[in-house]
Amino acid sequence: MAEEITKTGTEQQEQTPTPQPKDHEQQETPTVEELMAQLAAERAEKEKYKTANDKLSKEAATTKRQLRAKQTAEEQEAEAQAEAQRLAEEEREQLRKENNRFKAMAAYKSFDEKTVDKWLEAVSEADHATLASMIEAEKQKAVKEAQAEWMKSRPPVNTGQYSSMTKEQIREIKDRDELRKAIAQNLDLFK
Repeated sequence: MAEEITKTGTEQQEQTPTPQPKDHEQQETPTVEELMAQLAAERAEKEKYKTANDKLSKEAATTKRQLRAKQTAEEQEAEAQAEAQRLAEEEREQLRKENNRFKAMAAYKSFDEKTVDKWLEAVSEADHATLASMIEAEKQKAVKEAQAEWMKSRPPVNTGQYSSMTKEQIREIKDRDELRKAIAQNLDLFK
């Protein structure tokens, strides 16, 4: 095989014509008109490629702009949906709080609104110290109310000579010192 390559290379050298003298060079040299025609053809081909390149560049730019606009529109839509979802969640949370407040008001009818609000806030924050102090305060308040109610329901204690008198009877007393003693023993009549 090496012999074939050598023969082929040798045969090619033999077949290649050797340069001729200047007559032959003049025949291969193109004329000015031929060069001008080649130049015009090259320019036309260059213009054709330039036009095609410009057209493709414009299409690519238009496609990019459309893609960006589409992405922006999608992003805006996604942002609007996220905002709507956030607002809906805030509204649900507000309604939950309000519902819990109404439930607490119904459950703790004896509490005033401020106490219920404080109670709900302490529960939501898991503030056990505040809850304990509020429970203790409510117990003390209930005890004081019960004592006051009991004191009202109790019959008056007959400790003095004027304790069983009516308001009109007390007013009929002429002696000033005796009148004062009678009023002091029956203050509940003069309130």
